Amino acid sequence: VWYSRSNLPYFENIVRRFIQFLFVIGHVLFVDMAFSKEIELRNTTADMVVIPSGKFKMGCNQFGPMHGAPEHLVHLNKFMIDRFEVTNKRFEEIIPDHQLRRSKLSSCDECPVTNVSWYEAVDYCYLTGKTLPTEAQWEKAAGNGDGCAFPWGSDFDPINSQGRGGLDMKDKSVPVGSYPPNLYGIYDMGGNVWEWVSDWMASGYQVSQALIDPKGPSSGVMKVRRGGAYSDSVIAMATGYRDWSHPSSRYFSDIGFRCTINVKGKLHNGLTTQD
Repeated sequence: VWYSRSNLPYFENIVRRFIQFLFVIGHVLFVDMAFSKEIELRNTTADMVVIPSGKFKMGCNQFGPMHGAPEHLVHLNKFMIDRFEVTNKRFEEIIPDHQLRRSKLSSCDECPVTNVSWYEAVDYCYLTGKTLPTEAQWEKAAGNGDGCAFPWGSDFDPINSQGRGGLDMKDKSVPVGSYPPNLYGIYDMGGNVWEWVSDWMASGYQVSQALIDPKGPSSGVMKVRRGGAYSDSVIAMATGYRDWSHPSSRYFSDIGFRCTINVKGKLHNGLTTQD
């Protein structure tokens, strides 16, 4: 008989070697997976811009309490923000079924993704290791501390325009990056499509105390959108101008978004902040 007690050490040795082989294979696969995740993490910050920490003046009094007043000082810690609005192509790499409902008014691969609700924008940012910008983060990244001005300055030239706005809905969006960037090297912060931000909408701003990394009201009905759109008035492209829509709104052809990453840092009181 091929099997006997005298053969046990032989079979035990085979089993032991087989277990060692499985351990080695598992270790190699784990290391490979770990390095792949490192590569993904590095790619997460591709096409992002670092916005330094510091104070800036937020808002614009001339827009009134519903659209930008009162002007107030805000301190933000360092963060990163997407250089471009999220495109159809990028969005559909994560949420493929969107291709079935691409807007005809923003339909090219490199056009900004639209027909997305606030919740879908949040999901996309989360799934890519990011988050929606707060209203304050968006405004700081958009301008130069003057909420009454545009990302490029105080004037809008309809002939040699620096942003796509003041048109009709039928005029459509254009591929991201079609207009010159702002001082931070960020594109389309004024015009092309509106951009969802994380804050709930409320009249005016809560400015009763020093604002450090404000996140807006804790609840509400509408969500803020920023930056104006090709289909809206020119004044909506001013960096301090705010408007709003219901977060479930999914079929607007002129609302998109971009994402941010909060960089770990320290507040004035020495406490640590992070994502």
